[in-house]
Amino acid sequence: RIKGGIFWPKAGYVTDPALSAQNLAAAAALYGARFRLRAEVTEILQQSGAVKGVRLADGAEIHAPIVINIAGPGSAHINRLAGVTDDMTIATRPLRQEVVHLPSPAGFDFEQNGMIVSDSDIALYCRPEHGNHILIGSEDPPCDDHKWVEGDTGYDDSFSEQWTTQALRYAQRVPDLPISSKLRGVVDLYDASTDWIPVYDKSSLGGFYMACGTSGNQYKNAAIAGKLMAGLVEYCEGGADHDTTPLQFKMPYTGLEINAGFYSRKRPINTQSSFSVLG
Repeated sequence: RIKGGIFWPKAGYVTDPALSAQNLAAAAALYGARFRLRAEVTEILQQSGAVKGVRLADGAEIHAPIVINIAGPGSAHINRLAGVTDDMTIATRPLRQEVVHLPSPAGFDFEQNGMIVSDSDIALYCRPEHGNHILIGSEDPPCDDHKWVEGDTGYDDSFSEQWTTQALRYAQRVPDLPISSKLRGVVDLYDASTDWIPVYDKSSLGGFYMACGTSGNQYKNAAIAGKLMAGLVEYCEGGADHDTTPLQFKMPYTGLEINAGFYSRKRPINTQSSFSVLG
């Protein structure tokens, strides 16, 4: 028996992250952003202790005084290329995840009447999906095998017993859940930090910054994370020492201040973390 819960009537979710990313890219392009799609970074160019740009697999060089590592599950690899991991107490690495895609039970319009739910008792989250379907993901309890992978390419993207486990766990809440013999959903990677809290920080290499370790819970924060990183770059390049005197970032809508040092690459492991996708 569940004794209670918390309801956020204004909470939401992004049903099409690919489309929303395209929209953000289109908006950025209006302000001069340019994109190199399917380009692989093979080297972080450096000179006199500062970043100089990047070299791509085709040999092209892009020169820039500021480089920000926003490589998602590839962030650990990029940090190693930059040689900035020695002073980091918080590491990042890619974690394989499976998300179940199932139809709503007969007679209930989950797409219109359902909501995003975090159910820590069965260690699952779910949310509505287009076509009156349900997406079901794990909240990473100890009983779920954590499948860490070496890099962000070449990993096994086929479904495993984890898919069935998640479907059956959710069926404890919804006994009429139609579990199909045809497995549908998503297999992809999280960019998880040591304590599952993001790293928004500078690095030991001048001009090289990082916004990584965002696991599966920071996508909706992308816009404000971008403002935070812009503020951090301006603060550090203006001569401030963020390691000793962290940036105090003022939230543009609430007016509240965030101590950006909370997201430091050098922070102690946060023992208050859930050590899961919940952060």
